[in-house]
Amino acid sequence: MRELDVVRAIGGLLPAAPEEVLIPVGDDCAAVRFGEAVWVAAADMLVEGHHFLPGRTSPEDVGYKAVAVNVSDVAAMGGVPRFVLCSGGAPEAEAVLRCFRGVVEACASFGVYPLGGDTTRAGALTVDVAILGEVPGGKPVLRSGAVPGDLLAVTGELGAAAAGLLALQREEAGFERLVRRHLRPEPRVREGLEAALLGVHAMIDLSDGLATDAGHLCEQSGVGCRVDLRRLPIAGDVRRLAGGDAEVLAATGGEDYELLISAPEQTLRELARRISVPLTVVGEVVEGGEVSFHRGGEPVKGLAGWDHFRA
Repeated sequence: MRELDVVRAIGGLLPAAPEEVLIPVGDDCAAVRFGEAVWVAAADMLVEGHHFLPGRTSPEDVGYKAVAVNVSDVAAMGGVPRFVLCSGGAPEAEAVLRCFRGVVEACASFGVYPLGGDTTRAGALTVDVAILGEVPGGKPVLRSGAVPGDLLAVTGELGAAAAGLLALQREEAGFERLVRRHLRPEPRVREGLEAALLGVHAMIDLSDGLATDAGHLCEQSGVGCRVDLRRLPIAGDVRRLAGGDAEVLAATGGEDYELLISAPEQTLRELARRISVPLTVVGEVVEGGEVSFHRGGEPVKGLAGWDHFRA
């Protein structure tokens, strides 16, 4: 089973949602209405040996990243991150304490308040963060709104986090910026807010890689897309490290936590004017359900991002 199959199966076990639940399982966050306010909620878990390299990732970095990836989910809904709960375990108590120091540091960086959580002894360092965010205006941006004729754009750059992981695995010096991008992601909260205010049609954060997450967005919207690998925003240090595989790495590597946005061209132009990070058009939304990647007009087959149960 793929991760998506597991999520669908879990969704099938759930009872009918109460009326307060606006968005159940299936998007970057769930959304719930409390009175006049709409809140979004998400949770993400990091496990040693699966999500980060043992011995090469400090517990502080693990705690920081666990918060950052949740903040990114809220950003993808056009929300403001507000509160987190964090639970974690490790073989030694000191590692748990160090991890929570990273959690607190990230909360300070992103303006989030840590409400509490739980700790326990565990066979490997594991941390799970749940987040609550508030949606200004009460209308979260979903994955399901893309329509044929939209353009697809990404914030920032792609491939840096995956390249940073490669640098750690190869123990290559000189790529500290990329390693930091892997260890300490920069969620695009301001960019997500501006996108929501402009009424973009759909949005998703790039956690599993463009090749996978574009598929999630298109499946939820009932559309297809065409992506040009030559248009992907890839930094020079990523190209130096990855060589000729830079475009494939950028499309499949995952953990960039940039935003993939579907919107009309005019909306994207205005968004680019309002935000400080680059916004790059990488493709277009088309009719049908096919997600295709091309390089110089030639199709590139077999691209797939991260899957937790096939990695």
